Amino acid sequence: MKLAIEWFLNPDHLPIIVAEEKGFLKKNGITDFELIVPTDHYDGLQDLIEGNIQFATNEPLHLIEQYHPEFLSLGTYFETKGGVIMKTTSYEALKKGEKIQVATPVSNEKTNGIGLEIIKRYAAKQGVNIKPSQVEFVAKDFYLIKHMKEGADAGWLYFYNFEGIEAKHENMDVIHMDADSAGFANFCALDLFTSKSYYQKDKEKVNAFVEAIQEAIQFIETNPEEAYGIYYAYTKEKSTPLMDDILKATAKCFSKDFESSSEKELPILKFFNEIGITDLSEDKFKKAFLN
Repeated sequence: MKLAIEWFLNPDHLPIIVAEEKGFLKKNGITDFELIVPTDHYDGLQDLIEGNIQFATNEPLHLIEQYHPEFLSLGTYFETKGGVIMKTTSYEALKKGEKIQVATPVSNEKTNGIGLEIIKRYAAKQGVNIKPSQVEFVAKDFYLIKHMKEGADAGWLYFYNFEGIEAKHENMDVIHMDADSAGFANFCALDLFTSKSYYQKDKEKVNAFVEAIQEAIQFIETNPEEAYGIYYAYTKEKSTPLMDDILKATAKCFSKDFESSSEKELPILKFFNEIGITDLSEDKFKKAFLN
């Protein structure tokens, strides 16, 4: 059984690590598990479609952006605040009509359009009109705070439990343009995906895997320090004040009650339909869930 994560291995994947290391997968009959770190952000979803792997993690926005009839979301197991993180001085420049650069690991017309909409909505709440020509998205890797320290004005798509905590450690004066401050349906989360073909073929194994992840999340809630130790041992990372704080913040973002239901994620589809990112219908979208 193979699972591909969406990017580099990090605390957002702690339940998967704990499920493997504490034997929850094995207890549920899964003895051949392999965690795959992809080369590209979309590799896992593509491998899922092609039947090369059985599970993947990725942001809910890619369920819409990369929609495929094979996608089956088993629910959102992780959710944080996030969106665009911007230097306060850069926002002041925007207000004056100046141009800024936004670093992003996934730069394309659709994702850039979402980032721009978030910036525009945040500014509009303060009576400021932002022109699209003022915002340039620049393709970088996922180290958004590093790029902002090196000159980028902002980072998109940031997760608060990671880049938000890192910005705090760097004493950066930043603005968090998230669901609350900019007014949009929050999609800064990770879903657990399988393919419809695999689910139909081996529903019991899928359910067993989900139960193991849910048990791991329960373990993280009740044994956080041991879970952090498992993370460091598994990744061979050294404990640092920054990573300690990221782990603590991330542990609060998991939900053991996640389930495959379209109701929670429909507002995201409506937001993307509203801003013209997609014309995916609700009927099609709902087919990517069990309920």
